[in-house]
Amino acid sequence: MALPTSFIEVHPCSHFPIQNLPYGVFKPQPGSSARPGVAIGDYVLDLSEIAAAGLFNGPILVNSDCFHQPDLNKFLALGRPAWKEARATIQKLLSSTEPTLRDNESLRQKSLIPLSKVEMVLPITIGDYTDFFSSMHHAKNCGTIFRGPQNPIPPNWFHLPIAYHGRASSVVISGTDIIRPRGQAAPTGNSPPPFGPSLKLDFELEMAAIVGPGNELGKPVDVNEAADHIFGLVLMNDWSARDIQAWEYVPLGPFLGKSFGTTISPWIVTLEALEPFLCDAPKQDPHPLPYLAEKISQNYDISLEVQIKPAGQDESHVVTKSNFNNLYWTLTQQVAHHTINGCNLRPGDLLGTGTISGPEPDSLGCLLELTWNGQKQLSLNGTPRKFLEDGDEVIISGFSKVTVDTRKWLQRWLWDLLRKDCSLTSLKAFFLAFNRRLSFSSSASTTVTYTLHDDQPALPATTEIPIQTSDTPIPITFHLPQSTAATKIQSAYRAHLIRTHFKTIAAVHSEANQYQRRIQRQETVDAIRTSEREKLRMNESLMRLLLKLDSVPGVDPAVREARRKVSRRIVGLQEIVDAIVSEDVDDFWGGRDGGFGRNWDDILAEMEEEVCRDRGGEEMERNIQALLFFLRTLIYHNMQLHLQRDMHLLQSESFGVPQSQFLMQLALELPPHKHRAIQRRTGVHSGQPNFI
Repeated sequence: MALPTSFIEVHPCSHFPIQNLPYGVFKPQPGSSARPGVAIGDYVLDLSEIAAAGLFNGPILVNSDCFHQPDLNKFLALGRPAWKEARATIQKLLSSTEPTLRDNESLRQKSLIPLSKVEMVLPITIGDYTDFFSSMHHAKNCGTIFRGPQNPIPPNWFHLPIAYHGRASSVVISGTDIIRPRGQAAPTGNSPPPFGPSLKLDFELEMAAIVGPGNELGKPVDVNEAADHIFGLVLMNDWSARDIQAWEYVPLGPFLGKSFGTTISPWIVTLEALEPFLCDAPKQDPHPLPYLAEKISQNYDISLEVQIKPAGQDESHVVTKSNFNNLYWTLTQQVAHHTINGCNLRPGDLLGTGTISGPEPDSLGCLLELTWNGQKQLSLNGTPRKFLEDGDEVIISGFSKVTVDTRKWLQRWLWDLLRKDCSLTSLKAFFLAFNRRLSFSSSASTTVTYTLHDDQPALPATTEIPIQTSDTPIPITFHLPQSTAATKIQSAYRAHLIRTHFKTIAAVHSEANQYQRRIQRQETVDAIRTSEREKLRMNESLMRLLLKLDSVPGVDPAVREARRKVSRRIVGLQEIVDAIVSEDVDDFWGGRDGGFGRNWDDILAEMEEEVCRDRGGEEMERNIQALLFFLRTLIYHNMQLHLQRDMHLLQSESFGVPQSQFLMQLALELPPHKHRAIQRRTGVHSGQPNFI
């Protein structure tokens, strides 16, 4: 499956490839009316022209005037089905293979406008603005600065996403000048509070969620459905006057120290574009209350950076690098908590994350932390700064990008391949795609130098493993240098490793038993039959067990045998889940009304026997052992090296197959209920959503 490309030339370093397509609102020229658009390369696609041409012809948008509005609010209110329909239509129109817009010169000239010629305006009408306090590192640092290290984080912080209600009228688009605020500061001694321009003007590195469909007054949003109420994300700078804030924030929180200005980026990156970059959220301790407890708790892997260009200078200087995944409270938890009291959100509401600080000194999200409230001094290309001076320019950028962890991805992909295809034709094709880089040949032996590691057993000096593909046997000979020192090191670790691996296998077996007991319950059977989501959740859980089991190296025959038995049991459970959906498993139970007429262990045994018989039996087991050994030696220690050394390999051509396309094709060939989870964890994705 080829990666989608646009007929519009998009530079590889562009923030706006066809995989991104962020929404904004612009004016084609001064004095013209504002209209919605989507960024693609160096152009903006005028959605009002596309709508006027009748190209939004899906069932939801065909008669809608949402793209003839001066903001996106009406489009946001339509909800996720409309957003997906619009994205699919826009991606198709911009595709290099679609002639509708590509070959219509008149429509192209009207609808595609260079970004350099347009004026960006606020993309939404913001009715309400809430700013959360969701980064644990930021909360700890601020608490230490203002209250001391004894109790920096208040006890309620770990139980709820703290927030305050901000001023929506002073939210402005990126590029708008900010006037230094005036106000009171803390007095010294018995003197009255000083009044004047803030001496501690600061930026705050934040992102913000744009609310889509709201909720009715008095009806909270369920945390597991909250994502459907979030259209996308923008970058945000919640400008702060720290001296004013410190004097006024007790007891009701920020006021004049914050309300003078909040800047957001002009482009809204949708959650659909960010979906490939989902990652696990931090573990929350204590466990949140039920209304905040998510079935799947996820953040986004978004790299964030702040640069400051001092007044009168041409060069900017990076002052911090953080990541969206440093947030303790997730976006969906923020929405659920905001509405749990019955508060109604509306389309276009702005929900700031709060300052996003990381654990490292160079990942702090504001000058308050970076200078420790002015006690330290930053050097910006030789220019000292504790807080912002008049004329300084703050530049915030964010992006998500493709990263390929070859070892983990190949390990997971190979496991699924072995379970599906004992002929190994796909495996041979995969090796041939990398032939030039790996010097791999299907007609000659390949010599591999293998370096002993602490997590590998001592291996024989030479091992020959013939791997039979569907057409020609491939003789692979490993020449493994041995040394007395290496052998002694391996012997010292061997017993410890085997004990550790058996503990892991035992833990997986215990989890498999828990899932078996769940599947045996009639309510679970009914839930799987009636809910596709429940089936996907169960299959993903079992796949996670297989991946955890697959991470155990086969350092000993006993370890390999234990791992094989447990994996077969999990595969049997997966087959039973699939059979439950198709109702084939009723025969095992003696009919729908006959209950569990047979012993469940017998059912599993028959399932396992059938699975192994269908997929090659003992031949499959031999292939598993041989190929896992082959994978660790040839691929882990060679392909990983080449990919790290030559990242352009992913864009190169080898035997006519672009490597990135090949990886994507293999990932997408997995069963639908598994490839998405594997993609999300391995980073085999396309596109670089950016926010500037």
